[in-house]
Amino acid sequence: MPVFYSPTGNCEIWEQKPDGYITQEECDLARAAEEAAAEAQRAAEEAAAEAERLAEYNKPENARVRKYAEINEGCQAALAALTATYPDRELLTFDKQEAEARAYLSDPSSATTPILTAIAQGRGIPVDELAQKIIAKADAFALASGALIGQRQWYEDALESLGPDATTAQIEDITVSYSLPGAGGSAS
Repeated sequence: MPVFYSPTGNCEIWEQKPDGYITQEECDLARAAEEAAAEAQRAAEEAAAEAERLAEYNKPENARVRKYAEINEGCQAALAALTATYPDRELLTFDKQEAEARAYLSDPSSATTPILTAIAQGRGIPVDELAQKIIAKADAFALASGALIGQRQWYEDALESLGPDATTAQIEDITVSYSLPGAGGSAS
């Protein structure tokens, strides 16, 4: 016996097709058409949402925020690379080490150097030698970090010089790449 589907979607067996009923094949085609229409609607909604997201993303004010973040994160990474081989707790003593080293080299007889003395004893070298090494490293770090900070400020100036009416393309055209003079490469 042939199977037909009523207008309400019920499957019924009839010898002949009643008015308003459809065959299995017609039912399958109708369901496929409904599914295709629903899928097309979902795709259109997703495309509209993506277009809206991209429009928001590509607004110049959002491009500017991203560029500031890129500038700052690049500088942070480059600066962090300068001290990557030191433990965090040791980094906390650098200012004290430098102050003691400068005081010691200025007047060894009156300088108080508890950190330098302990480090020198631990390394098995004279305090004078350690103080000279610390000053050399501190001065080199000041030059390197100063160069990187200067680059960060240059990128920031370049971004600000575009003015408030800059386009997203103009903002994105600023290429951020940090490097140290004489290093022959970039830090970010």
